Amino acid sequence: MNHFNKIANDWDSPEKIKFMQILAKKTIDQISIKNKVSILDFGCGTGLFGLEFSHLASNLVGVDTSEGMIEVFNQKTKDKSNIFSFNGDIKDFKTNLKFDLIISSMTFHHLEKPEFTLGLLKKHLTTKGQILIVDLTTEDGTFHPNSKEMGVHHHGFSKQEIKLWASENNLNSTYTIINSIEKNDKRFDQFLSVFTP
Repeated sequence: MNHFNKIANDWDSPEKIKFMQILAKKTIDQISIKNKVSILDFGCGTGLFGLEFSHLASNLVGVDTSEGMIEVFNQKTKDKSNIFSFNGDIKDFKTNLKFDLIISSMTFHHLEKPEFTLGLLKKHLTTKGQILIVDLTTEDGTFHPNSKEMGVHHHGFSKQEIKLWASENNLNSTYTIINSIEKNDKRFDQFLSVFTP
């Protein structure tokens, strides 16, 4: 994740801020939360997506492997007593805490084995919790200008792949297109998948 350490301080451009605000709102609109919940933001980056959920959170933990991204996240949340962070791999996140809501935006295409990571996240989920994954639908590989440098392992995901992940981890799943992005003169769709026990 050296790439993300290098660009962390310049990550929060006005375009990215607005984009993630819209994406988070569209995600929140798809779910029903009546009371404050405990939230884990996997692949939190600088918090552009996850911190949009903070009004719903009794507590929120951001997890990311990039030290640079976590430093920015911590700076933003230093005055928030209910927001914490963990810098490292989710498999090394040792806690007895269980989360009602686990969210992740534009992270899973960076994972070598996303179905395995989904299983790790499930271990941190309450019995009636939800895992929300937002990512790209299957694309032709042109979304990222330099996939190798940016640590991209997958060019989006299909509904069938999501169903397979769910089946392998004994979870139920949905797959809904919630947003589109214009980039490089092309349109790329983003899906929200909700996984439940």
